[in-house]
Amino acid sequence: MKIRLGILISLFLLITFPYEGHSKAGPDEVITRLKSTYSNVKDLTADFTQKSIIKGFGEKVYKGRMYLKKPKMVRWDYSNPAKQNIFIKDEKVILYMPEEKQAIVQNLTNHPDAEPAMGLLSNIETWEEQFTVTGGDVIGNVINLTLLPKSMLLFDKALVEVDKETFYISKLTLFEKSGNMVSFNFSGIKTNSSLRDKLFDFRIPKGVEVLEY
Repeated sequence: MKIRLGILISLFLLITFPYEGHSKAGPDEVITRLKSTYSNVKDLTADFTQKSIIKGFGEKVYKGRMYLKKPKMVRWDYSNPAKQNIFIKDEKVILYMPEEKQAIVQNLTNHPDAEPAMGLLSNIETWEEQFTVTGGDVIGNVINLTLLPKSMLLFDKALVEVDKETFYISKLTLFEKSGNMVSFNFSGIKTNSSLRDKLFDFRIPKGVEVLEY
C-alpha cells in the first residue's frame, strides 16, 4: 500500500464545529461560523475511509483512525488493507511500514505545498487568503463548498462537505493536477480529548530500517 504523503499533509488538521442548520448557507456565513469556534478545538480524533483513484490503477480504499493536536502534530493509523502509520511532529514526517520493517523520515519543508495546503483545514482564518471559496448550497443534510487554490499547490481544487446539523466536516475530496482524485470520509469525530504529546512520538522498533531523505 502506497500512502500519498503530500495529500495527507494537505489534511494536516481536521476540526469540527457546532452549527445551527439553515436551508441555505453562503460561503461567507459558513467561514464566519467556522472561525468563531476554531480556537476552541485543541485536539481531534476521527475514523476515516480514504478512496484514491489513480490513473491506470483504478480505485483503492483504505481505512484507519487519525489523531491530531494543535499546533502541528498528527498521526494517521492505517488498519486496512495493510497496517501503516504516519507521524507529523517537530517539522518531521515519518512513514512507518511494519510489514516491510521500514521507516521513511522526511523534513516537512521538503513538501513545498505543505504550508498552504495545511491551511485548508488547520487554519480556516486563511481560507479567503489562500483559496477562492464558492458554494454553500445545501443538498440533503450536507452543505457543499468548493475551494480553489490561489497559488500553485498539489491539488487543483477541494470539495468540502459539511453536515448541516452538527457542522462537522464529514467529507473532503481533493482533485490533483495529475488527474488523480482522493477523498476522505470522517466519522466518530471527537474533540478536546486531552491527547498526550507522546501519542505522536515514533519510537523505532528493533530491526526496523530507517531511511532519511
